[in-house]
Amino acid sequence: MNKGYIKVILALLSVTGYMQNIVFASEHDPSANSSNETSTQLLSANPEEAKQAEAIMANVLNIAKKHAKHTKDYSVYSEIDEEAILHLKYVNNTEVGKLEFTIHDPNIYDNVVNLIWDPNGATYFDETFIEGSTPQVYNENLVIIQQRYQSAIGSWQRYYHALAGKFELSSNETAILMASSDMNDHDGYCTKQYVNPIVDSINSFHPDINSQEDIRNGKLSKMFVNLMVFFIKKEADSIKITHISSVDANAPWFVPGVMVRKAKVTKMLNFLKLRDIFKNE
Repeated sequence: MNKGYIKVILALLSVTGYMQNIVFASEHDPSANSSNETSTQLLSANPEEAKQAEAIMANVLNIAKKHAKHTKDYSVYSEIDEEAILHLKYVNNTEVGKLEFTIHDPNIYDNVVNLIWDPNGATYFDETFIEGSTPQVYNENLVIIQQRYQSAIGSWQRYYHALAGKFELSSNETAILMASSDMNDHDGYCTKQYVNPIVDSINSFHPDINSQEDIRNGKLSKMFVNLMVFFIKKEADSIKITHISSVDANAPWFVPGVMVRKAKVTKMLNFLKLRDIFKNE
């Protein structure tokens, strides 16, 4: 990747972070211009729902720390190279993947965090990604995220809604977490009553999502995030990333399980491209 493109990415990430700060500052500043209707609609007016979301995400963090530990129930699925290994295990009959890898530039720590937290960050490393948004914002580090992808089979799109949180564990470590519940997003096609098999506390969380017309008209296929985690740690000469992923693809009955697994693994391995996005030539 050439240096000019790297500079563009870094500039976009800086602007994104700056604009997010302006939006959240204006939302909590009574003197701010009230004409910003889009951001106003994003903020939750339900303090009880926000409080519940905070408690759930604290629980998700504890669960994430547990699964980030390398235990004997994990088995090696693929050793991509000396610094990237994918492990798999089962939790409550649900597959969980854990990918550990290293980025050899500690100076881009903030940029890596911003890119992963950005709802549209996957644009830079996932060719099937279409777009992301935050239909509900509780605070700058706690949102409901929507992400859309092109299906690997057929021409339709797939999407999910998930509660997402960002925790600054220390000056050198950040956790980014996601988990889905049976949210009321008015999907016109999916009738599945989803129960999260990993994060039990989120199963009582049923926010109302003002979804787009194509979702309401049943034109997209719905997925669910059982658990998605990124532990991003800055060290003296590198950045260590632990990525945990368990997704309910909610695939049609005719799609072979081996194909579903392959798609999930590919999604996880896409994050290895972070090693090259910021690489200097």
